[in-house]
Amino acid sequence: MAQSMPTRDDLIGRLQRLCAAQESRVDVAAWAMSIIDDDSLRVTDQLVWNILKRLAGVDVPAPDREFLFTNTDFEEWLSELL
Repeated sequence: MAQSMPTRDDLIGRLQRLCAAQESRVDVAAWAMSIIDDDSLRVTDQLVWNILKRLAGVDVPAPDREFLFTNTDFEEWLSELL
């Protein structure tokens, strides 16, 4: 089944669920990567594209803490979208 083009509202929802621990980092990263890797989709909204690329790495560990990105990062990205 073909994916739909992600919207700013889609990203807002994912980020809100990440902040509230209602969606796992692994699931969000996999969702973002599936869109990035989908050659049939061409994301033309530059902000959506940039945040999708960031979301693809939300499950990446950091050398000095559990994850590279924190809720503070997610909140900052949300503010860019709102």
